[in-house]
Amino acid sequence: MSRVTVFETINENAAGIDIGAMKIFVSPDGLEVKSFGTFTSDYYECIEYLQEKGITKVAMEATGVYWMALYAMLESCGLKVCLINPKETKQVKGRKTDVKDCRWIQRLFSACILRSSFIPEGKYMEVRLLVRERLDIIDMGSTYINKMQKCLELMNIKLTEVISQIHGVSGIKMIKAIIAGNRDKEYLLSLCDTRIKKKKSELILAAFGR
Repeated sequence: MSRVTVFETINENAAGIDIGAMKIFVSPDGLEVKSFGTFTSDYYECIEYLQEKGITKVAMEATGVYWMALYAMLESCGLKVCLINPKETKQVKGRKTDVKDCRWIQRLFSACILRSSFIPEGKYMEVRLLVRERLDIIDMGSTYINKMQKCLELMNIKLTEVISQIHGVSGIKMIKAIIAGNRDKEYLLSLCDTRIKKKKSELILAAFGR
């Protein structure tokens, strides 16, 4: 006969949710488990189920990006959501199988053992997502700048030795002209700003490649 870990209930009307890519598992009382799909209609069905059970608070793990849509939908329907770090539940002895994780989450949440992660709301969430996306794009940009430098070096065009930033205004103008087939040294020099033109002799040699 299986043993059930019993905690003192402090959080009343609290449920636990285990989130996956294809299914979510919901436990409203630490014993009963019901599964739902992950389409939007399935999430609404899950919310209706929780409301029928009288649930007012929900705890779920932050799993990849899967939690975000469900989190927003639960909150919009008036349920208070506690998003937890997976380490919070893994460090505590008592987990069973993946399917039964939601039971364990529910018991820990009901006993106020789990700590909620900070989640910015409304516009703050949008700003955070935009900032993270911007940082990702900057990182990607650095990768492609390195590729540009490598391609120039393969052609023995030494712009990087003369221009501090080939992705600056002057550098990009010169690279676009070279790609377009222009090899006129004076024309390439005319694309540069005044500071770089002071290095005229070096720049002419640098722009002459194979």
